[in-house]
Amino acid sequence: MNNLQNPIVNSDTILDYIPQREPMVLISRIYKCDESLIVTGFDITDSHILTQNNKLTESGIVENMAQTAASMAGFVAVKNGTKPVLGFIGNIKNLAINFLPPSGNELYTEVITKTQVMNVSIIEANSYSNNELVATCEMKIFLQENA
Repeated sequence: MNNLQNPIVNSDTILDYIPQREPMVLISRIYKCDESLIVTGFDITDSHILTQNNKLTESGIVENMAQTAASMAGFVAVKNGTKPVLGFIGNIKNLAINFLPPSGNELYTEVITKTQVMNVSIIEANSYSNNELVATCEMKIFLQENA
């Protein structure tokens, strides 16, 4: 996760790209994004609802991965002049959490879309802190269709 310097979306506008609102926001910025890859950063703080004992919880790591995937769909939606839609985790496969990253660090998450069929995506997610692999998994995500 080296070479990430200038985000393309900062914390002051991140809410334009995801449907989540405080206190459940787990993305601070977007570094890269296209139709099949996104890299986000999240500033881990002690005050976040999913931080415990000065570390981001397992739930926080998984939710960060899901929000990273959602922000990819949101980024594409905004680029196309529409609003981001809600996404729901349908399945988590091969989840491995190596350690809980401490407060004061940035969590970098990379999501790659492996398969996209209509409103269902299968993604691979990898999260890093201090250039160490925090967690990895595969998720099936359903995007809510507009009513």
